[in-house]
Amino acid sequence: QRTLDNPLNQLTPYSRSTPLLGRDDELAQLQAFLDAPQPIRVRVLTGSGGSGKTRLALDLCDRLAQEGWDTGFVTGDEAQRFIAQQNLSTWGWQKPTLVVMDYAAAKAQMLHTWLSELANRSTPAPHPLPPLPPLRLLLLERHADVAGGWWQTAFGGDARQYAKQALLDPPAPMPIRPLFAASDRLALLQHMLQQVNPDQPMALTLNDPAFHTQLMAAPWAGDPLFLMMAALYMVKVDHAKVLALGRTDLAQAVAGWEIARLSTLAQAHKLPPKWVLHLAACATLAQGIGRAQLLAFAKQDKTAMDWVGSMRDVVELLLQALPQPGGIAPVVPDVVGEAMLLKVLENEQDAVLRCYAALGHRVAETVVRCAQDFAEVSAQPLKWLNAMVDGVQKDAAGLNLLISSIPFQSMALRDVYLRVAQCRLALCLDDPAQHAAALNDLAIAHAQLGQPEKASQTAQQALDLYRTLAAQRPDVYTPDLATSLNTLANIQSAIGDHEAALQTAQQAVNLYRTLATQRPDVYTPDLAMSLNNLASMQSAMGDHAAALQTAQQAVDLRRTLAAQRPDVYTPDLASSLNNLANMQSDVGDHEAALQTAQHAVDLRRTLAAQRPDVYTPDLATSLNNLAIRQSAMGDHEEALQTAQHAVDLYRTLAAQRPDVYTPDLAMSLNNLANRQSDMGNREAALQTAQQAVDLRRTLAKQRPDVYTPNLATSLIVLALCTHAIQGAPTAWHYAHEAVATLQKPFLQRPQVHRRLMEAILTQYFKLCQAAGQEPDAALLAPLIPYFPQFKE
Repeated sequence: QRTLDNPLNQLTPYSRSTPLLGRDDELAQLQAFLDAPQPIRVRVLTGSGGSGKTRLALDLCDRLAQEGWDTGFVTGDEAQRFIAQQNLSTWGWQKPTLVVMDYAAAKAQMLHTWLSELANRSTPAPHPLPPLPPLRLLLLERHADVAGGWWQTAFGGDARQYAKQALLDPPAPMPIRPLFAASDRLALLQHMLQQVNPDQPMALTLNDPAFHTQLMAAPWAGDPLFLMMAALYMVKVDHAKVLALGRTDLAQAVAGWEIARLSTLAQAHKLPPKWVLHLAACATLAQGIGRAQLLAFAKQDKTAMDWVGSMRDVVELLLQALPQPGGIAPVVPDVVGEAMLLKVLENEQDAVLRCYAALGHRVAETVVRCAQDFAEVSAQPLKWLNAMVDGVQKDAAGLNLLISSIPFQSMALRDVYLRVAQCRLALCLDDPAQHAAALNDLAIAHAQLGQPEKASQTAQQALDLYRTLAAQRPDVYTPDLATSLNTLANIQSAIGDHEAALQTAQQAVNLYRTLATQRPDVYTPDLAMSLNNLASMQSAMGDHAAALQTAQQAVDLRRTLAAQRPDVYTPDLASSLNNLANMQSDVGDHEAALQTAQHAVDLRRTLAAQRPDVYTPDLATSLNNLAIRQSAMGDHEEALQTAQHAVDLYRTLAAQRPDVYTPDLAMSLNNLANRQSDMGNREAALQTAQQAVDLRRTLAKQRPDVYTPNLATSLIVLALCTHAIQGAPTAWHYAHEAVATLQKPFLQRPQVHRRLMEAILTQYFKLCQAAGQEPDAALLAPLIPYFPQFKE
């Protein structure tokens, strides 16, 4: 029971301070999961911090408890104790049971054991146990990728992985949608405002169309937590100003109130506020801590910090200010606690490392979430995380925990993921299965960082090991072999080894066909994915007829999957349609390509309307593709509008996440310049092409190995746009720069850049002739052996 009230309590899902709104579809999907005929089912629900996962699960538990189910949230410690006490393969639950596990990544190793034993219960046996009521596990996490990370730790890695994956319903993570309806967002705001100011309701212009527009445009307004924080802030600040803030601005403002509250309490009890805030931050890093453990840590920390006075008094105050059963709670919600950490521990890296050493991996999990949420505004969490890697680089268990907790697809964390993967590889050379898995993780890390040659070499080593393992135990390691083939094929394609990529991708498809025949419910999605990849490899080799046929197979499979589970597989169907449109265009069927590209846009427009934070980038990609298809059909006016829409979306995305979306913005500007040129808008085309070049100059300066070829592409587009207005002599300089820019990357990897260099050289020679300029013999000398047609 709290004796010192904390207004942030209203923000926690456990307070139920507002009703559950806008979740009818999610509840219906969960009801279908509960009603499935199989005795044991597992679902993974993902969503960013503040998206409402925990609140949804809490209301589901309440509803089921009224219907006679056993329900509840289970901590990692509780689950570990339960596993230690009995064999789950013989465990008999007496009533329908729903077990919810929040922060599933932190429990991945425990889930590995638990799911393996539950899978035994689902496998037919000569002497089956008596039938039992339904058992449902609902796992909550911010991220989950079936290719790696905590998902592979929990659902892969042993002889029971088929059986464990068969428990999944659906076989892929299910993202929670943001609140899309304006009515739900407004209702949540109003409910929260009534909670904050019950006696003096605020006179917000909730019916004002301008307010609605701003509310729908706010990038965080689909997440219930941020709407609730916004309501708190609206009591203090004009609502229009609040809606103009970013996620981190809101979190930092609310964290400031908590820092002020704790400081005031410290002063009232004649304690140094710095000590109180410091230990509150340590408790937050540890995700909550027992009284005795915090007191023991405080005594050690006091010596390290060279403080004087009684730390017991500080701990006793925190027991009242941040109470939880048996100890001190973290500052919550997570994003507010993280903002508080950045403020309180800004220059105290050693203190964070002491917490990590004394309080365990939960500290690292908190820092990982902090890095994800605040990467745009602070480098501090990454510094903390790198220091943690330094401390465990010889500790296999510590590295395994870290690699399970770090989402490898995160742009902010990919460098740290690479470091952990490298350290982990060095420690598992004697275990073939662990060695292969570590190599696969390292290959993915290299690929994420734009190091395809290293990725290829590492992926080949992983594949060789998996071939040996699959020959010995095909029932266990064939899926891993198929996955590693897919990984290698994509990497081979990235470095321009298209023939090898085609062969590797075909092997992956062959294995997945066999697996899907044996277990269609588990492996049909993997087969569709591998067919999609194979089509791209066939296209790169010029076998456009085969590519079209393969891409159509992928679409057919995903269409069936999407009809069965639209919430899960519609995004995959849209991706395959995008690919199919390219293949149709390659064989000259431009009308079919246009229809297919339009279908992909229609699907992604719907998805982006439901979840703009997730699917807007996909919509922008499909719009870009559609503009090219419209142009090919001669509909230049429509193509221009579509390309402009893609650019507008990418501008917004790049403003929010420049590190992620600036390359896409530059690409879309390139396409827009071509479409403007098609319409005769020469001045506009020149300005747009110049913007693309400016962006790509910056990108190439930052990452020359990745973005220099893109800069060369934009330079030749700029040359052509310049020629249309200013004439060949000025345009020639840009074409010359394009050749010079691409020369080094081409000579390093001619098989990758041959087509681009040939196209640029063609335009260069045309502009030389038009400008009356002699081609630069010194520049061309190393290139002519590859392109003898330009010798004369």
